[in-house]
Amino acid sequence: MVKLDVIGKLVTLSEREAEELRAAAAAEAGRSSARRDLSLLLDRGLRTRTTIALSRAEARELAELLRSGGVRADLALLQEAVREALEDAPP
Repeated sequence: MVKLDVIGKLVTLSEREAEELRAAAAAEAGRSSARRDLSLLLDRGLRTRTTIALSRAEARELAELLRSGGVRADLALLQEAVREALEDAPP
């Protein structure tokens, strides 16, 4: 299991989900430094089993990655949690 702190909201991912997100983020790491950072953070979460705190930029990249359909896993709950975290967070 990998736990993400998405701007104060805790989200738990299975190893499969985290690995799929990590691979998708790594495949597009050249797009932005936040996408690269997201892949590295997910990799650290998979290795260390610690809660990984995402910055606002990394949370936005995660939301974009989920919206783009670049992952196969059914991550509707994660997508909703990330959307809510971004909406609720102060600018």
